[in-house]
Amino acid sequence: MVRTVVAGGASVIFVSHDVDEVMEITDRATVLRDGRVAARLVTRNSSKQDFIEAIVGRRLAYAERPPAPVSEAPSQVVVTGLSGGTVSNFNFAAARGEVVGLTGLIGSGYDELPYLLYGARPASGSLKLADDTYDLKRFSPREAIKKGIVLIPGDRANAGAIGILPIYDNVTMPVLATRFSRWLLDRGGMVRHARDLGMQFDVRPPNPLLPMSALSGGNQQKVLLAKWLQQSPQLVLLDEPTQGVDIGARQNVFQHIGDAADAGATILCASSDYEQLAAICSRVLIFSEGRIVATLTGADVTKEAIAEHSLGGAKL
Repeated sequence: MVRTVVAGGASVIFVSHDVDEVMEITDRATVLRDGRVAARLVTRNSSKQDFIEAIVGRRLAYAERPPAPVSEAPSQVVVTGLSGGTVSNFNFAAARGEVVGLTGLIGSGYDELPYLLYGARPASGSLKLADDTYDLKRFSPREAIKKGIVLIPGDRANAGAIGILPIYDNVTMPVLATRFSRWLLDRGGMVRHARDLGMQFDVRPPNPLLPMSALSGGNQQKVLLAKWLQQSPQLVLLDEPTQGVDIGARQNVFQHIGDAADAGATILCASSDYEQLAAICSRVLIFSEGRIVATLTGADVTKEAIAEHSLGGAKL
């Protein structure tokens, strides 16, 4: 967006992609899309939705934050005495369908939790999932996948996908043994399966033969969501799920996270994006020095409250 600010009688023109910033300090804005003027908006007469629609080219359906499960709901996930890296003696429980945010300042340890619970980093403690309990000291990603736990990492390019391989290879990797022949790969079936998932997750362009590296960050994230959520997991671990994702794909990501929760998964979302957490979480845990220093639930889960507690819990 090109934004115009009047300062001391002179017009000042800036370029920004931050809608909130534009709405806060400008009088009017010009929105560019695909190299052309998509809209000219008077800020005081325009809503955030107006700006987003002009940027994306269509009106988006916003995912609503799920309500917090009732206190009597049985816990699907129970973590006891988890320690590893910065995290120390973390205890936690969450119900089916709950979306729980994890945040804090850089170095507080919140972003280590998905990897510790997945067995990707050395840890101690226990994880109870439904009726089974696992020793995290002996846990591994291979075991996690078998038990219905999936991780969608923040580093998509290096940890989430193989960029030189086509989309259909990436998206079918977790299900090759169960949906396709072990002895002779059914390439046609894999392509059809990937195409169906691409339509379901709105991957653009809808061509499963393209290499993963050809997709935008938002569409790569849609492929990773399709890759792992197709297995109907019990526990979904997310690390910065909308990092590098444009505003249109962002709502798509939110919707699929909500759909997974509706299907019964417990979602843990580690993120430094407070607005994102406020949009999708019914509960947010705020970390400092590897420990929980505040818990926000229900109506208290707001961008402002998360920021205030994250800063307030830090030792500066």
